[in-house]
Amino acid sequence: MLIGPLEISLAVAALLIGATGTFSPCGLSVIETIGPTGHSGGRRTTLAACAAFLPGAIAGGLVTFGALAALGESLHGAGGRAAYLVAAGLAAIAALLELRGTRIVPQIRRQLPETWRRAMPMPLAAALYGVLLGLGFTTFVLTFGVWALAGISVAIAEPWLGALLGACFGLGRAIPIVALAPLAGGRAGTRATELICERPGVYLGLRRGDAAVLAAAAIALAVVPVSAGARSVAVSDAADPSATRESLAFERSGGAAVLRRGAGEIPLGGTDPAIGGAYVATIAGDSVRLLERFTLAPVAQVQAPGADAVAVSSGWLAYRAPLQGGGDGIFARNISNPAAPGPILAVATVGGPAQLSAPGLGGRSLVYAVARPSGSRIVHRVLGTRKGRAVARSGRVLLFSPATKGRHLAYVRTDARRSRLLIRGIRARGPGKLLFSLKRSRGQLWSTALTERFAFVTVIDPGANGAAARIVKVRRKNARRARLGGRPPRGGGNHRF
Repeated sequence: MLIGPLEISLAVAALLIGATGTFSPCGLSVIETIGPTGHSGGRRTTLAACAAFLPGAIAGGLVTFGALAALGESLHGAGGRAAYLVAAGLAAIAALLELRGTRIVPQIRRQLPETWRRAMPMPLAAALYGVLLGLGFTTFVLTFGVWALAGISVAIAEPWLGALLGACFGLGRAIPIVALAPLAGGRAGTRATELICERPGVYLGLRRGDAAVLAAAAIALAVVPVSAGARSVAVSDAADPSATRESLAFERSGGAAVLRRGAGEIPLGGTDPAIGGAYVATIAGDSVRLLERFTLAPVAQVQAPGADAVAVSSGWLAYRAPLQGGGDGIFARNISNPAAPGPILAVATVGGPAQLSAPGLGGRSLVYAVARPSGSRIVHRVLGTRKGRAVARSGRVLLFSPATKGRHLAYVRTDARRSRLLIRGIRARGPGKLLFSLKRSRGQLWSTALTERFAFVTVIDPGANGAAARIVKVRRKNARRARLGGRPPRGGGNHRF
């Protein structure tokens, strides 16, 4: 969950749109009801009612817009670029209507239940009134912004963003009421009520404010997803990414290990680079060279006989190596003290024609894939313990090339027609969400990397055997619900870098 210009613009829009609802008959009614003149409990009851009204309004907003976003996710998955453009169009249309002061249609002419104030304790009634006002569509609608926020929530289909809009909308509805209710019946309260009821220009001014924030949201919705991009080529003529927030390590098609920071590229020496924790690692013969992550100063040289793929964290080194007589093995060494690494631990071994993927490592969390003629699976192990289990498996399609970051897992799922990059929680069930899909006629996805914001995957061109490859970068927030199926792949698991 990342807060950027788009989220800020939508949150501000929701706040102001919620506040505009104060000008409804229901808003004025609540001010009078929970104010000192609306009951016999005095100022203390008014303050208690205000304290109850605020979370009630926020809860109502969370229910409405969070549910709408969840509905959108169930209908079409998280929004891609087209969904963002639809949302931008809704915001722009609502902004134009607000700017012109167009009459609100359709209108919901429903008042709050007046009997609640007499049948319930005032704080409880105030909390329920807050929920109804926060729901947005259970009383009068005073701005097209409410309808626009609803459409945006369904289109973008991000439940957390729907919750953000709902919380801000409910807060916007509550703040004016909570501020004015204690003044009801007094001179300042009377003047505020007259201002709301007798000067239409104030309400129209708020609607024009809604138009401004909706226009800003429309621009953000149209521009930010384009710059965020569903995907982009991070590096051409390269494969086997390994990434952190600030750096990307990869191997050129000729075998050279390279580290990219910003626009610059730094040759590392050796092959098959990996970056993680405090280190950058490359393979040099039967050993792995450890370099300090930021300065690239040499730290240690760790024996790793036959290693052809490596992963590293601050405390562990994992690598894949072929076995004598055929097959693969995944091995690990504790490098808490890199000058005196722990013994070589055999994590997994398979005989031919089975194949192990390159390892993925985050802290002690190790992931790797096992591909056999009878099926494939992805295994998660906690190094230094006996904890380990298969977190995904299939007897029909190839699951391969996992990478891990925190509690999440990215991996490639390949069938006869498509190769897909998916992301899911390590402990979650199901295939996860789709980040990138490619027809097999246009290439195959292979090795992966994962950071807090992005996933990286190698794309192998059709007919190539590692010589024509590129690394594609995909923003994690673009993940959408996966619709999977497909037949087993033919010869899809024979690439090796």
